[in-house]
Amino acid sequence: MTARFYFANLCADVSRFLKARAERNETRAQDALSRAYRTLSFLRNAGRPEAYEEGLLLLRGAVLAAEERLEETRAALDALARQYHTVSE
Repeated sequence: MTARFYFANLCADVSRFLKARAERNETRAQDALSRAYRTLSFLRNAGRPEAYEEGLLLLRGAVLAAEERLEETRAALDALARQYHTVSE
């Protein structure tokens, strides 16, 4: 699998986490967060350290922002995912 694949999956995991938090479903939020960290570990081994670092920052930012700025964070995540998708490997 490529770094692009893992980053896209990380974005999906983070999006599920934010959606679950918005719905106040802590069980689903923790499940999505666990998947996101697992995906991040795959991204780390994908040979693109810059993608891993960006993914790590994305995940940390989402966790910090989840309480107060859910919609703004989700919109920024969508924009980031679109931007990363257009970058060639």
